[in-house]
Amino acid sequence: MQIENLRFDPQQGQTIVEPMGPGYGFWAGGCKAFHYSETGKFYLFYRQRWPLEQGRGGRCSVAESDDGVHFREIWSATREDFCANSIEVGCPVRDPSGEWRLYVSYEYANGNYWRVDVLRGKSLAELNVQGRRTVLFPFDYGLHYIKDPIVYLREGTYWVYAAVSPRVHFRIEEDGTRVLVGHDATMLLISEDGLRFPRGRYVFEPDGQGWDGMRARINSIVPVEGGYAAFYDGGAGFYDTYEEMCGLAFSRDMIHFERLTRDAPWVSSPYGCIRYAYALPVEDKLYVYYEYTRPDLSHELRLNIVKGY
Repeated sequence: MQIENLRFDPQQGQTIVEPMGPGYGFWAGGCKAFHYSETGKFYLFYRQRWPLEQGRGGRCSVAESDDGVHFREIWSATREDFCANSIEVGCPVRDPSGEWRLYVSYEYANGNYWRVDVLRGKSLAELNVQGRRTVLFPFDYGLHYIKDPIVYLREGTYWVYAAVSPRVHFRIEEDGTRVLVGHDATMLLISEDGLRFPRGRYVFEPDGQGWDGMRARINSIVPVEGGYAAFYDGGAGFYDTYEEMCGLAFSRDMIHFERLTRDAPWVSSPYGCIRYAYALPVEDKLYVYYEYTRPDLSHELRLNIVKGY
């Protein structure tokens, strides 16, 4: 597929999950999806949150669908189950052994840092939160946090992209001026078994320039002509937290990425964010799930289907 054909109109998207209430701070999104080709089933992870003043968020779910559009919840958990201040992105995947896994990021309440745990089971509906194990611990890599995992299996090897603290938050010029560089970066971690990740490398970083320069959070990667396209979240400063916009980057090897949207977001909303865009190729269609700001400033989870992929 040509990169230009990945563009969609987010305002024409179909609502998949409603927020838990009206107004700013009620979010439904943070999504990742998986298609199991043997059964044709779609599996969608999402989290729901409420305003910070009311305890933040919140609740996470896995839903199942026959068509990628109409979902029924099969599993859920709360922040209390995880001993968390807040739950963010999770990613479902089926291991080659037949085991189902759910990689979930959350802010651990007893340490106030973001980490990624894995839940394992015979099915996603039977996952036990108490059996979770931490697989990405930020301090192991000298990071302040690690969250929002995207999990891909490439020839039996796990490739996990995660949002992490950047190498450089700011630089100091000769006259002592402090110049902000950025807040989020993306790290790639590779593992043979998806449980132990001894190596991690920065693959996409903020540069402090333009509408997207303060954030570099890759949300999904899809094959296109000549390489791969990556949907990412960008922002111009800390003010954009919770209302990031969707950019597009290109890579020939899924390791080195170049921004394609320096002038403006790839897709935009008149009300606020389009973020956490997860593109799932299934046959000749691309199912794009994303978090979208409503007119009342709450966020809902939407879907656009790009045909002819």
